[in-house]
Amino acid sequence: MKTHAHFIHRVPEFRDWFNAQTEKAKVQIDDRLSKIQDEGHFGDFKCVCNDDNVWELKWKNGRRIYFTHIPEKKILVLLGGNKNGQEKDIHKAKTLSQKYTM
Repeated sequence: MKTHAHFIHRVPEFRDWFNAQTEKAKVQIDDRLSKIQDEGHFGDFKCVCNDDNVWELKWKNGRRIYFTHIPEKKILVLLGGNKNGQEKDIHKAKTLSQKYTM
């Protein structure tokens, strides 16, 4: 039986964003999330939080995925976006973090 490093939960807001991406982008995103789930490897990421525990996965092309970490190795994927809309996306991700973790 295969054990996962982390459990990934994709919230509806993330799924809506994901479904609007190109097929190539979807493969890249799924690959990155699979590495987190299976190996615990996050790649390039950083905290964009103060007290709200929101982090971002970063790509060189500007793509961003915002997530929050829940104890017991659970990851809640909140939102996707890009560097151009980063401030707005971070604010929305923080709001979603409160919505799904409270």
